[in-house]
Amino acid sequence: MKALYVEDNPVDADLFARAFARELPTAELHLARSLAEGTARLAEGLDVDVVLTDLCLPDGSGLELLNWVRERRLPAAVVVLTGSGDQRAAVAALKAGADDYLAKDGDHLHRLSATLDAAIERARAERNRRSRPIRVLYAEHHRFDIDLTIRHLAQVAPHLRLDIVDSAAAVLERLEGESGGGYDVLLVDHMLPGTDALGLTKILREERKFDIPIVMVTGQGSEETAAQALRIGVSDYLVKHHGYLQELPLVLEKACRQADLMRERAALRDAVDKLRLHSAVIDSTHDGVLITDLDGNIVSVNRAFTEITGYPDEESRGRNPRFLQSGRHGRAFYKEMWAALTETGCWQGELWNRRRNGELFPEWLTLNAVHDENGVLTNYVGVFTDISKLRNAEERLSHLAHHDPLTGLPNRLLVLSRLAHAIEVAQRRGHRLAVLCLDLDRFKTVNDSLGHSVGDELLCAVAERLHARLREEDTLGRLGGDEFMVLLDDLDAPQDAAVVANELLGALAEPFALPSGAEMFMHASMGISVYPDDGDDYLALVRNADAAMYRAKAEGRNTYGFYTEDLTRLASQRLELETRLRRALAGGEFVVHYQPVIAVADGRLLGAEALVRWQPPGEVMVPPGAFIPIAEETGLIVALGEWVLGTACRQWREWLDTGLQPGSLAVNLSVEQIRRRDVEGMLREALHDTGLPPRWLELEITESSLMAQGEQAEALLAALKALGIGLAIDDFGTGYSSLAYLKRFSIDKLKIDRSFVQDIADDRNDLAIAAAVVAMARALDISVQAEGVETEAQLDLLRELCCGSYQGYLCSPALPADEFHARFLARR
Repeated sequence: MKALYVEDNPVDADLFARAFARELPTAELHLARSLAEGTARLAEGLDVDVVLTDLCLPDGSGLELLNWVRERRLPAAVVVLTGSGDQRAAVAALKAGADDYLAKDGDHLHRLSATLDAAIERARAERNRRSRPIRVLYAEHHRFDIDLTIRHLAQVAPHLRLDIVDSAAAVLERLEGESGGGYDVLLVDHMLPGTDALGLTKILREERKFDIPIVMVTGQGSEETAAQALRIGVSDYLVKHHGYLQELPLVLEKACRQADLMRERAALRDAVDKLRLHSAVIDSTHDGVLITDLDGNIVSVNRAFTEITGYPDEESRGRNPRFLQSGRHGRAFYKEMWAALTETGCWQGELWNRRRNGELFPEWLTLNAVHDENGVLTNYVGVFTDISKLRNAEERLSHLAHHDPLTGLPNRLLVLSRLAHAIEVAQRRGHRLAVLCLDLDRFKTVNDSLGHSVGDELLCAVAERLHARLREEDTLGRLGGDEFMVLLDDLDAPQDAAVVANELLGALAEPFALPSGAEMFMHASMGISVYPDDGDDYLALVRNADAAMYRAKAEGRNTYGFYTEDLTRLASQRLELETRLRRALAGGEFVVHYQPVIAVADGRLLGAEALVRWQPPGEVMVPPGAFIPIAEETGLIVALGEWVLGTACRQWREWLDTGLQPGSLAVNLSVEQIRRRDVEGMLREALHDTGLPPRWLELEITESSLMAQGEQAEALLAALKALGIGLAIDDFGTGYSSLAYLKRFSIDKLKIDRSFVQDIADDRNDLAIAAAVVAMARALDISVQAEGVETEAQLDLLRELCCGSYQGYLCSPALPADEFHARFLARR
């Protein structure tokens, strides 16, 4: 919006400009201090949407500026500012042609935006109205009156286009035909030669049935004549008094508007009749119909809508149809729906909605945008059919075609179809998948000895047990007889399939108590093939898994085997390690070692990090990288982490009680501990049981662990800080939202990952990263600790960067408690 404000009072002008900038920040305001300056700016070509003028100006009146704008037909709205309570001035301004006024009262500036918008819209409507020519058939035989009328209208109302005739007969000739000659209004002098205006009106109204508006001009001034004219169908009349030509444009326009209004009313009556008919049709249809306004709020529904959804009209009107949503469709679905409706004016498709009783049902919906005769969008209409019976029938047929009728599991056709699709997905994403073929051992004996009905009961029980041990995304199907197949999608490693196979064998180990009363044991043999190692199409994978299954049967049954021997060996080794890990935790084979944390500046001991080690009796120590991942996958890391925390806290308390100063104790917190355990409760319990003051304990949490917590991360860290313990971010820089977490959370320490430290003396990029981390941490008042420091060169650079502390082989590897005591605590 562009505006010109004419105001001589500098205080009022300044207040107005401030309010204008506040209320309309994107608009443009020009100021003028006098009538002369305002007209000069407009005359120079200043293009504005609205002119605001004070009523009293130093060199004239705001009404003069209004007249100046109107005489030049400038396309600008005019708003006059009047004194508070000055109704007379406001009325005078509106009569003079102002589009609106604004009284200078206490809160008039708060109404500024609405007033300007309304004035501009009003001026635009008036321009549109005047831009449409009005064709006038003018019947007059006095040449002098004709010339006066032509000259006046050409000057003040050029949109009034005159066609001149001199008699009633000429009028009737011009008005021949259904269109009435295309004229908008008839202007006729009362005293026409031959037939006067009253006789002409009777012919037009009674004989010809024309509804063209008629304005009669009379010089007699007789009220009786005027009344008679109005009775027989004259729209308006005008007495030829001095200055009557000034009123003529308004009278002609008024007559046209009244005629348009009459036609609109007639059209409205026809429309109402049509609407009644349409309403009766809509109300009798079996399809649900709802009509909404442009904001999407329901304005009307039919009887079928209530019957289908359960919501009566009074509970539906005024609500957005989203109250029917089932929750099955995401935001993207509705976004695409409305995009199509906006672009093409219609949308058609199937969706699920919810009835009043909570039942979900499918419907076939057609949405259409409704426009008025001018093409303006007015409403949206939705027509929908309840297709739940049709869909149920289709689903029953589809289920019978793709599922085993005995167990309800997918049959061979569906399982192979899913396998083919899973291979396509795995190929695009670079994932692995596995096929497990399972055959019950000696199932034929059950059928032969106890009958097929008992065999069917056993198959159903087996299917139920197997299904209970699989993930939701896995597929279990029955290929026929006693053969089952399992599709394992998105595997990290082939050995994961062996874990699932072992669990399935364990599920079948318990005896089966069947409904018929029979109780029996049943085992199975399984073969495993892996994509892409053992085949790149579904036929090859099934064939190879089947071959591996028969080899498992030949090797003694109740076992599994991979199609590839190497995978079988690796899977066995992994399961053996998992079994040993469980025994080690129960047998106390784990120990805690402590790696010292040293001050970079002066070499002081600041504390230590507690690290778990596995020392099997009589064997070499198992490196952490060999068992920690398995402990995390199996969930054993939770129990192991709690044991490390308790052991380290007790050792720290013991040293403190003997007067030693070991510094702070750092303990790692794994993502599985956070996910599966009440961490706050676990820490309270450990601190209470060991008696270690919280200030001595520091928890190290990786960025990935925080990321896994999502929105709960902030609450978790706040609860831990409330306990009085320290918090450190481990492996800092390896995540992808570090800065966001530093900003949100109260962190005490950052540990620079060893990957950035090991080449810090030779790689400028690693040095730059370390320098940036240290500088950022210092700015945030967070201490920094470097991991994996192995050389004096690395330590010297960290000292130059003002890094706070370090740990690594340059000082010491992780040590057993007695060695740590002897080397770092006994001398203090």
